[in-house]
Amino acid sequence: MNQQENIIDVPYRLITLAMLFVTCLITANLCAVKLFSVGSISMTSPIIFYPLTFIILDSMTEIWGKHVAKRIIWIGFLANVVFIGFIQIVLHLPAAPFWHGQQAMETVLGSLPRTVFASLVAYLCSQTLDITIFSKLKQRTQGRMLWLRSIASTASSQLIDSIMFMFIAFIGVMPLSNILTAMSSEYILKFSYSIIGAPLIYLVVFYAKRTQGGNKVCQNEAGKMMN
Repeated sequence: MNQQENIIDVPYRLITLAMLFVTCLITANLCAVKLFSVGSISMTSPIIFYPLTFIILDSMTEIWGKHVAKRIIWIGFLANVVFIGFIQIVLHLPAAPFWHGQQAMETVLGSLPRTVFASLVAYLCSQTLDITIFSKLKQRTQGRMLWLRSIASTASSQLIDSIMFMFIAFIGVMPLSNILTAMSSEYILKFSYSIIGAPLIYLVVFYAKRTQGGNKVCQNEAGKMMN
């Protein structure tokens, strides 16, 4: 038997995007407890990079299909569950007598369960909505107008994400007026991301199709890896 027949062509582009997706997601949950201000506007820190997850997910949906994108969503969910579990184990380990960072660590990471819960609920709903809208628009446009599908799906899903996360994470912790102000400010920035990020999706899709011989090949390779 030819040895080359046993070699599986792993879609490393999918693996790379999935790793970047999960990295952004976990980092967003880790940093969600910190709010920063620009002038009189307050926002959560993950606003800087969390919108990238929608751009990455749209790219994967376009190239490898809705089925693979759903798998990536659940992989990201499980990764965050494992992450918060590890954090809780570390927090409950007895601190060494000479180490004095336990209180600071508990102050920062001790509030993670609520913010991560809020993030995961918002994440599952918004990301699933994103690929659903994106896929339906792809059918209606017959695969055309990628920029429109990306902006429409991302703008809609990130609105749901902002509303769900801010209310679940900060209701009872922050005044309602501050929550609404932060939510509005974040959504404006997220909407801007969806427009700015549209060209990035074209670059990723072009790269995958050009090097792998087309969209159908990409989907077949991903299907072999996911099954």
